Amino acid sequence: MPVEYGFKNRSWWETSTLEKSYDLVVIGAGITGLSSAHFFLRKHPKAKVLILERGYWPSGATTRNAGFACFGSAGELTDDLLHSKETEVRQLLEFRLRGLNLLKTELGEDEIGYHQCGGYEFFDHPKDEHYLESVGNLEKFSSWVEEVTGEKDSYQPLMENGKPAIYNRLEGAVDSGKLMRSLLKKAKDSGAEVRMHAPVQEIGEGEVKLKSGIRIKSESVLVAVNGFTGDLLKESNVKPARGYVFVTNPLKKKKWKGTCHYNRGYVYFRDLDGRLLLGGARDVDIEGERTSQEGINPQIKKWLIDFANNYLELEEDWNIEKEWSGVMGFGKSKTPEIIKSGKNVVSIAGLGGMGVAIGMETARRAINEYFS
Repeated sequence: MPVEYGFKNRSWWETSTLEKSYDLVVIGAGITGLSSAHFFLRKHPKAKVLILERGYWPSGATTRNAGFACFGSAGELTDDLLHSKETEVRQLLEFRLRGLNLLKTELGEDEIGYHQCGGYEFFDHPKDEHYLESVGNLEKFSSWVEEVTGEKDSYQPLMENGKPAIYNRLEGAVDSGKLMRSLLKKAKDSGAEVRMHAPVQEIGEGEVKLKSGIRIKSESVLVAVNGFTGDLLKESNVKPARGYVFVTNPLKKKKWKGTCHYNRGYVYFRDLDGRLLLGGARDVDIEGERTSQEGINPQIKKWLIDFANNYLELEEDWNIEKEWSGVMGFGKSKTPEIIKSGKNVVSIAGLGGMGVAIGMETARRAINEYFS
């Protein structure tokens, strides 16, 4: 078996200066991982913290999402009320709002490319049962938002582009690339070390073993890989779910503004530098998308192309300029899973496609609860 560089025959400088043990090793350099390191170092400024990331960029959903701030469309919240207690739905909405506020406060709106562009949720027909139920809940949902933001009447029914819709003027979007760049800088400025191209093989007692064979000693470990958590911690209830996104060529007609949802949030689209970003439709093939493997589901791609042609009525000569997939993590509920595994291992997972809104706040809660 070939010897991996850095495992044996290390230089004097590697063993005397670079090789050391850590107070905390964070696995995953996405929103939750980088935020966890930042908040840990805020509590323990002299601690030694290492962040490990398997990819050149973070490999989960942080840099492969659609850039929606997304704290809750009326249709999604109405659907949630069918499956959860009202107090739980309200708490989750408030959690997302406070999480977004924390993200903007810690990093700065300009630094993450935040734009409060407003959000539209579209329906098929003004007499659609789900639309009518959602409209009936708008006063309630707006009061929940007002409790956190002080803003009144955030949800409003209207017609947009000839379609029945519910407008949420407080919704926004981010530039996920700027967000990642800002978070990396924040973590490094806090004192954390970051190692890219460092995939983890397993977590042992007081150490993390990389696939290269390198073993890193650490007093504590925080796993922040969301949909990939099951690869390292078998006791996790979080399962992967792949999401597909594409961006069109520049369009002559720019009729769809803001961040938009359809079908209880399963489908999402937004204008992006004169193009249209469109993604989701995971419900077209739920089982096929229960995977952590990168790839494009042809059934879902076809559905979204048909949706772009028939519902969005894009111009005839439009085409796909770029397409990709990202892996999310879903648990038994929409509330993220923060669990302790063994003596000194904590994991954060199950952000349910809402990592932009709740990733940083979830990280802060995990640090405050388990790393006092």
